[in-house]
Amino acid sequence: MKLRLKNDTKTTPVPNKFIECSITAPENYTQAYLLGLMYSSNSREADLDFLCAKLNMDRGEIIEAYEFWQKKGFLRIINSDVLCIEFGDFNRYEEDLYTERDFNRQLQDIFGSRQLSPQEYLKIYDYTDMFGLPKNVVLLLAKYCVLMKGRRVSVAYMDKVARSWAEEENIDTEEKAKEKIENFKVSASGIVRVLKQLGISGREPTKDEYALYGKWTHEWGFTLEAILTACSHTTAAREPSMKYLDRILQRLYAQGSTTSRKIAEIKNKSEETDLNIKELMRITGEKSLKPPLEYESLYNKWTLVYGYGMDILRLAARISSEDGHKPFPFIDDILAEWYNSRIFTLQDAEEFLAERRELDEKIKSVFKAAGILRRPAEAHRRAYKKWTQEYKISHDAILLAAEISSLKDNPFSYLNRKLSDWHESGIRTLSEAQQEAKKLSAKKSAEPKRLMNERPVGNYDHLAIDPFADEGA
Repeated sequence: MKLRLKNDTKTTPVPNKFIECSITAPENYTQAYLLGLMYSSNSREADLDFLCAKLNMDRGEIIEAYEFWQKKGFLRIINSDVLCIEFGDFNRYEEDLYTERDFNRQLQDIFGSRQLSPQEYLKIYDYTDMFGLPKNVVLLLAKYCVLMKGRRVSVAYMDKVARSWAEEENIDTEEKAKEKIENFKVSASGIVRVLKQLGISGREPTKDEYALYGKWTHEWGFTLEAILTACSHTTAAREPSMKYLDRILQRLYAQGSTTSRKIAEIKNKSEETDLNIKELMRITGEKSLKPPLEYESLYNKWTLVYGYGMDILRLAARISSEDGHKPFPFIDDILAEWYNSRIFTLQDAEEFLAERRELDEKIKSVFKAAGILRRPAEAHRRAYKKWTQEYKISHDAILLAAEISSLKDNPFSYLNRKLSDWHESGIRTLSEAQQEAKKLSAKKSAEPKRLMNERPVGNYDHLAIDPFADEGA
């Protein structure tokens, strides 16, 4: 069979070695290589999406095809912001591989049982040629990448690290590279201990977890022991995580608590607060296992703003439960009144309550005389103080007014108006009140009486009944 090549058509030179290899290669791999080679030979651009459409292959399959031919030495994949494929006979670098035998041996020792391909060696050589990194630094870079990702670390990842060391971190000496590795080892050891403390094991730390740990230690100044101590604050979480711990450390950092001692103190104080709140809840009759967050806010106000201790808080809780009000929040009303009344000690509170009990007993006697069946409230206390302190009316006189009011529909309202009238008339004592009562009785007795069947005559306006005269009595 004779083969001829017509020279009047556009051609793409294909290496003979490739033709030999393509006999046993997957058909779609061969198609991907030839199409890419054609476009590169004619200086035409073709992105992955275009190749996918042309070859009816997905992006992953095309990249696998090019990786296959890269191992064979017919192209080289250059990883940058945009994927770039360089076609050519890269087997010509075998001589270079031979001359770098000592460097290659040191590289292979770092990767252990993983055998590096010739293309991987050549790519790593680029770190010296392209980024200007010394060979001893490149070896440490490879060691760092293996520590980070394991022996199966991709060359693409190593490319990114090499670029970062050369262009961003300025790690271009053996000392700087060793320092980078030591810092990583410390961080890795610390992260593993933190994850174990959180109950997370059986996996390597993620990139995000390394970043969080770096922020805590380098930016915020937490030591490993401080972070481990802070892990005890995560017990409230159903599934503790590094992100949950990050929120706790952020709050501690804002408070200036970055040492293990301070964090432990805050933890102990938090536990004490929780126990104290639960005790107050038991006094008021609440049986919830975990105090709501609003209760902690109230407790902090009582102790930090008001300066009250548990002795006064227990007393206020007992009063709250006795009054039958909404339990825990009502304690706040009691303590706010005490604080505004400048009651700061347990003795002050007990004296205040003794005076209130005495006042309530007097009000109860007034209620009994007036036929009022209820317990004294704060409005009644204010009214009684007004009668006695502002009006200067004696308790006995008030009792007489209560008896007079007992026949009214609203005795307390009538009593209040009655005492206001007495105040305007200057009546303060029981004898003065009795004399006033006699005058009113005599006046009513002096009024002319008419017979049952007698019709009134003359002007009757003075006999008209005001329907609102006793409103509210």
